[in-house]
Order: sequence, then structure tokens, then C-alpha cells
Amino acid sequence: MASFLSFPILITAAIMQATFLPNMRLFGGAPDLVYLLVLAWAINANLTNSILWAFVGGLAVDLLSVQPLGTSTFGMLLTVFVINGLGDQLYRIGVLTLIALVFVGTVVQQISILGILALTGFAVDWLYGLSYIIAPTIVYNLIAIWPVYWFVRRVQRRIERRGGFSVD
Repeated sequence: MASFLSFPILITAAIMQATFLPNMRLFGGAPDLVYLLVLAWAINANLTNSILWAFVGGLAVDLLSVQPLGTSTFGMLLTVFVINGLGDQLYRIGVLTLIALVFVGTVVQQISILGILALTGFAVDWLYGLSYIIAPTIVYNLIAIWPVYWFVRRVQRRIERRGGFSVD
């Protein structure tokens, strides 16, 4: 059940990210809604489910952008593996851990995107990207994670209660 939910949720988020969220840009950054959904899902789901969410979300974002296919997927998969490794070490994810995951994960995601763009022939100004895109995106993501995480947890709990399926 959780696997099937990834398609409509992430495709809708990717469409919103490509159409509506660019109008909310401040200093070049914007919330990365698909990345936040993948991150929030991965915190309380098993590795297989999280990888599916990262793959679907990354492809949806890449298909609606000018980036080479797989660019967003790479950063999201890195985040999923880190979260899975942390999940084995921690009993539960607290507020500070969530903030750290969003902060570090956004930096890794955005730098991996810039790196892949640079490797594929796009002109990348690293200083501009770090200060004008990544920094505001971190702020947006730190604010947006709270409603996104709340939404994802509600979906995961409903899946667990209704069908007896476990996201873990």
C-alpha cells in the first residue's frame, strides 16, 4: 500500500514544485517539497520503501526540470541510506535530529545536484549556488519540514491501522 501511495503523492508534489513553488522564491531558494516528503517518509519506513520513494520522487522532479535524469534521485538516495543507518543507531528521531537531518540533507542534496550539473556540462557558479540557492533552500526546508512531517506521519499511521500494513 505504501508503495502505491508514493506515485500520486510524489508526482503531485513534483508538479507543485515545478509550477507553484517557483513563485515563492526568496533570494533564489525555494522549498524542496519532494525531497522533504522523501526525507519524512524515510525516517519511519524501511529501507526498501524509502528507496522506492526516493527513486520515484527524484525521477518526477527530473522529468519536470531541465536537469539530467537521475540528478535529484542521487541526492535523495544518499539521504535515505544515511537515515536508514541512523535509524539503526537511534531509538527515535527527536526535534534536534530532524532539524539536523533537514539541514545536512539539504546541503548534500543541493551540492550533489550542482556537482552532477557541473559534470554533465552545465555552467555552475559554486559560490553563487551556495549563497543564493542552497542557503535560502535550507531556511525554507527547515520551516516546511514540520507540516510535511506531520502529513507523512498521518499517512503512515493510517496505512498501519487500516490495512495492517507496516511501513517499517
